[in-house]
Amino acid sequence: MSAVAFWVLLIDGALAIWLGQISGRNGLIIAGIVLLAAAAAVPIGYRRWQQRLADLEAARAELKMEIGLLKAAADQARGRNSGA
Repeated sequence: MSAVAFWVLLIDGALAIWLGQISGRNGLIIAGIVLLAAAAAVPIGYRRWQQRLADLEAARAELKMEIGLLKAAADQARGRNSGA
């Protein structure tokens, strides 16, 4: 998905710059430069997003493990209390 966003922004930016040069409109050139900058930012944002997802998955796995340990401790405590 990020590859599609990258290419769309890159092509739109290049075409906006080209159209701005042909028509003599500086606004289109500026818009094209902004689109090219956005295209350059897509891979950086995508990598950060993937890292945050990996961190979230690791935290989720750790939480599941802690919940399992707490359940085991509670079951063990119930077993001791009912046996007394």
